[in-house]
Amino acid sequence: MTKKLLNQKRAERILERENIDGLVVTSPINFYYVTGYWGLYYTPLGFDACYFSVMPKDNSKAPGMVLPALEIRRLETMGKPWIDNIVSYSSKGDGELFDDDFPKGQDYKGWPIDQDASLNPLEEKWRSVTREFSGSYSENSIQALIRAIKGADLNGKSILIDDLRIEKWLSDEAGVNVDCIFRPDLFNEIRMVKTENEIEIMKEAAIINEQSMLAAIDFMADGTTWEQLENFYMSEMATRGGRGVYMMCGVGELPNGICKEGEPIMFDALGQYKRYHGDFGRCAVIGDPTQLHIERHQAILEGWEKAKEFLKPGSTYDQISQEVGNHIRSLGFDSFRNPVVHGLGLEHTDDPKSIGTQPGVKISQSLEKNMIINIDMPFTEIGWGSVHMEDTILITDDGFERLSTADFSLRSS
Repeated sequence: MTKKLLNQKRAERILERENIDGLVVTSPINFYYVTGYWGLYYTPLGFDACYFSVMPKDNSKAPGMVLPALEIRRLETMGKPWIDNIVSYSSKGDGELFDDDFPKGQDYKGWPIDQDASLNPLEEKWRSVTREFSGSYSENSIQALIRAIKGADLNGKSILIDDLRIEKWLSDEAGVNVDCIFRPDLFNEIRMVKTENEIEIMKEAAIINEQSMLAAIDFMADGTTWEQLENFYMSEMATRGGRGVYMMCGVGELPNGICKEGEPIMFDALGQYKRYHGDFGRCAVIGDPTQLHIERHQAILEGWEKAKEFLKPGSTYDQISQEVGNHIRSLGFDSFRNPVVHGLGLEHTDDPKSIGTQPGVKISQSLEKNMIINIDMPFTEIGWGSVHMEDTILITDDGFERLSTADFSLRSS
């Protein structure tokens, strides 16, 4: 069985506060969060609206999960989710109906089985699960979704959706009547406070990402291109069981196109492990740093010491950002901009976002126990170079725990 990622009690509280009876999701991130299962077709070339998950606010009712018939065997390989009510769909049937008058889809046969072969335990499970779902397929994904909605006792009630098309898809079908509420920010709000299973994954993500980026710094040499460094980082991530998203040195890339001795360079790496992000930053130089480089790096480290005073429940993003920025500027680093404080999780910036806001604009959040955030302190001065420090933080009962483990030294190669 896959691990349960969903913070169900928090979801129930937020749904209760908003007077919403349940939720229906189809986006890859939210489907994975609710079910713990990552679909086979969640790829750039995958099929649209293959998967849905339904969760009622009332935990005495049954949550549901919708997936295509050809993925039934994969449940045994990847691990069945914590949700028992799995509704699958195939294609148009011969007119036979379920008890609730919805048409049945064709039974899924799958690949043929060698009748003379001695099947191994997993192959036996594949045969068994195909038989288990016999006679239960819907004709398409929307009819399967309606069955899951009814199974969760949400017909005639209000549901939170993460895709506006869900409302249209359901309105085109007979036999279902729900009030759809599109509030993507509420999904971010639910995900802000992590479960123990999420924290366990994110600790691994932080270390894998950190080690891969530090290895890339060690690989840096005079004349190395950033593409070579990023490719090295991506390879290191894959070797350690993760997936790289990017490694950047600033918005404009390297000013000379290559790494040069004595140039202050920032490294900011974002990677994934089991779909959760690690986000880590440090600064480096080939050869010896200048006195100014040392002073600016030291000012950022003292800014981190100031941040630690506020890393506890009740502090806000804006408070941390302003306090740290003011402190660093007071040390003579006049042009330093306030750092960015952001949530981290299934999204890089996993905080509630209002629809239509500019990139990077978000509502300041109050810290709560088991939130995971990043303190992001980049600085670039064109004509000089860059410094940076970024760490991932778990908020505890009365303080914090670093998920990163590396020291804060100015790296050299």
